[in-house]
Amino acid sequence: MKKADTAANVSLVAFYGDKPIELINLIKRLQRKLDDDKLLEDKFIPYQIEQVHATIIGCEGLRNSQGIISQWLFERRGEEKYINFADLTNYLQQLDLSLTIRFGGYDRDRDYNFLSRDRSLYDRSFQLLPADDLTIPVLIGWSWQNNSVTLAIDKLRRSFQQFNLLHKYHATTEAIDNDFYLRLGTINARLSIEEIKAIALEICELLAVSAVSIPLVSKDLAFVRYQDLQLTPSTTKVVPISDITASQLEQLYPN
Repeated sequence: MKKADTAANVSLVAFYGDKPIELINLIKRLQRKLDDDKLLEDKFIPYQIEQVHATIIGCEGLRNSQGIISQWLFERRGEEKYINFADLTNYLQQLDLSLTIRFGGYDRDRDYNFLSRDRSLYDRSFQLLPADDLTIPVLIGWSWQNNSVTLAIDKLRRSFQQFNLLHKYHATTEAIDNDFYLRLGTINARLSIEEIKAIALEICELLAVSAVSIPLVSKDLAFVRYQDLQLTPSTTKVVPISDITASQLEQLYPN
């Protein structure tokens, strides 16, 4: 496998399609806020509610005669290993996932004993990320238990290493990615630093006083094969983990 090779776009995601009503209402509220923002001048294009999702782990891989080589394990760690579909599907079908994801409600001045990319949870609860000529608005939450942030999302991602799947942001063994992030749409402009700060600050302040806790259980997870990062419904194949077999999962990777 070489970095120039094209791997199949397969990911394990959460909340693609059906969502709890509390999450739907929060997404719609933030989309309306962006749509009404005068700085954006109608440049915001919201995703359909169905396609808003959180990526648990990218499962990209390249097929050869022996199986599917794990892309991120190769690119991040230099290891050429094959995805173990049989054990992976067995693990997921027995997974008793029961987490709470908390969006918003993070105080600027409180120490949560956790930083996201060295920034406070208040600052990271909503981000505007430049991407070529676009800007991507992103809502970020964290697993929450006993009035505290937990590392459950990072641990879930890390658990897939036993099947030769590496989370792309776990380039080193010490790396942590505990963010549960959802893209809300696209902004068809590359915003200035000042515009990004102004828009993000307003939404972070809104989120700080409107915490929403969402249960995340196994039935909310699905594998997707997609053609674009937006996961456009018409071109995205979705297979819930409750229905997947090793053979079906491997068939998501084209010959």
